[in-house]
Amino acid sequence: MSMSRCGALVWRGARLLQRRGLGPGPGKGPVRRAGGGVHIEPQYRQYPELTKSQVLQSEILSGFMWFWIFWHMWHDPDAVTGHFPYPDPSKWTDEELGIPAIDEE
Repeated sequence: MSMSRCGALVWRGARLLQRRGLGPGPGKGPVRRAGGGVHIEPQYRQYPELTKSQVLQSEILSGFMWFWIFWHMWHDPDAVTGHFPYPDPSKWTDEELGIPAIDEE
């Protein structure tokens, strides 16, 4: 099916919906059907006013996040610290650490 034929088909379908009163219609904008929840007006340089429900939800979500982090740190520490043994820094030489030799003064 060509693009021009698809476009014509979509256009005809939209016109059919408008005639039956199902579409936005000529001169009418799209209708925004927002939920009946809390709508907070933005305020310049002020913190938003949060409801108790929003505070509770954020506390539960952040508590679960920290539980998830600490649980996996405790049960799978290799995911953070790596899968290889950590080198012993006392065995590193001055040359490896970039410290000049005493004789070079």
